[in-house]
Amino acid sequence: MRGIFAKAVRLILHPVCLLMAAALFFALVRYLDTRWRFMPYTFSITLVIAAALFLVSRRYAFSLYAAGSVVVLIALASLVKYDLKGFALHYYDLIFTGADKSAVSFLASNYTGILISAICILLAVIACLALIFAFDSPLRLKVRWRAAGLAAVLPLTYLTFPPAVADQPAYLPYISGYNASSFFISLADIRYPFGRIELSNHVEAAEMRAMDASVDCGTKRPDVVLVLSESQTDLANFPQINAPAETLASFRSQDGVVRPLYVETYGGGTWVTNFAVMTGLSATDFGWQSSYVTQLMVDKIKGSFPETLAKCGYRTVTVMPMEYNFVNEGPFLTSIGFQDIYDMKAIGTKAEAEDDRPYFDFARKIIAEERAKDDRPLLIAIQTMMTHGPYDKPIVPSSLVTEAKYSDDAKANEYVRRVIAARKEVASFIDSLRVSPGSRGTVVMEYGDHQSEATRPFVEESLAGEPMLSDFRSIAYRTFVSIHGFGTPVDMAPFARPLDIGFLSSALAEAAQLPSSPMIRDLQSLRKTCGGRYHTCPERSLVDAHLSMRANAGMLVLR
Repeated sequence: MRGIFAKAVRLILHPVCLLMAAALFFALVRYLDTRWRFMPYTFSITLVIAAALFLVSRRYAFSLYAAGSVVVLIALASLVKYDLKGFALHYYDLIFTGADKSAVSFLASNYTGILISAICILLAVIACLALIFAFDSPLRLKVRWRAAGLAAVLPLTYLTFPPAVADQPAYLPYISGYNASSFFISLADIRYPFGRIELSNHVEAAEMRAMDASVDCGTKRPDVVLVLSESQTDLANFPQINAPAETLASFRSQDGVVRPLYVETYGGGTWVTNFAVMTGLSATDFGWQSSYVTQLMVDKIKGSFPETLAKCGYRTVTVMPMEYNFVNEGPFLTSIGFQDIYDMKAIGTKAEAEDDRPYFDFARKIIAEERAKDDRPLLIAIQTMMTHGPYDKPIVPSSLVTEAKYSDDAKANEYVRRVIAARKEVASFIDSLRVSPGSRGTVVMEYGDHQSEATRPFVEESLAGEPMLSDFRSIAYRTFVSIHGFGTPVDMAPFARPLDIGFLSSALAEAAQLPSSPMIRDLQSLRKTCGGRYHTCPERSLVDAHLSMRANAGMLVLR
């Protein structure tokens, strides 16, 4: 048996097998990248890795197999991330997520199956490479010649690096799923992480005056309740889903209309949605850094929605289902004006999809206590969690949601059950505010989030081969916003058109006559001029002028 095993390994080392493996590697890279454009660069990187390994090991077959394995493993990791989140692997993920204990813990507990599979694949690859290393005889080639080989292939990475295309954004490889090359392309961004912020590309060209940083508190200061409904969208967008009528009705505003809203993240990244709402910025304007804005922009934004309300006497509170330091969201929210942040530890919940009732009960408690002891108006922003994936196991009891077939897809069926349960909770919470709006009245704005992994097949089917993630007004980014005013008037006109997420808080300020500022009013003007589009505004120069004025006033620090 040992002899047969040894023969098999030696067969793998045969030049013919190496050629066959090279052909398979080419096919895999083509499949994982989907396009030719970045493949030459990926092959150059592979040669550099192989040459570096050969410099150390003197084993040419081992070096080639190991280099190919490294590239394929990274590409598979990117594929998993892209399928879950719609953004391919970037080197900065190793810093943003890998160094975040709460993020790593969350991923490990919620995606255990993927983690175990990844570990098994990695161990199998290491074992195979160890065998190849043992049977591959080292060549008697002097180190200077091995080093010369590495020096010879290094320039290929520069020569094959894909040039920028004028009408294509730099983040295209990440949202288009170039999974074999995205990580290696991202290495070109190493010079930027804590230096140049990509948003500065939109402010350098314009010589603009500074934005007036004053605040207009006005006379109306109702309580403001924001609800970010995790992984939720209007289920009526998908005819493949058979949702109950009362569930579909729950997405309506007080006037009975369901209003579309467009977010800037897909499959994950709720903090990106929250960032845009609170700051009045487009995360997409940050290019490849869009997923990392809560780390990059901490202490660098002034004049945000919560800060404006805080300057007008509001107590500003966030109720969040994750740990304070998860993706640095707690420190970021503190830096933009939230005075009190209650995380999962304060609430007493787990960082897993579960009943949303604890978040709403905690919010009810804060509202009641604030109204009993203090005359200050309140801004409270609540994030939910129940509809977050994965959806491989049921968590909704049949006593809460009737057993029924809402979709032919098992994941989608579980997702819909969670949405139904979550809609009941948010409806109950909103009803409690309708009954007790407080002396100054209450305005409630609930808004959806990114698509879930369960609805991805429906998105792909709806678009039927059209660009899915490069069109920021596609159904892939479509969710909803609903507005309710209790004991205080709300004008629905600012929400007449579908909005990009960056305009949401300024539209609410106009609709409910909330405290405002020159910056907020400029966003309101932009919303009208741009037809509700932010990053893709037809008059993009006006958006850039707005950003330049904020930067000139020190309200945006882009360094």
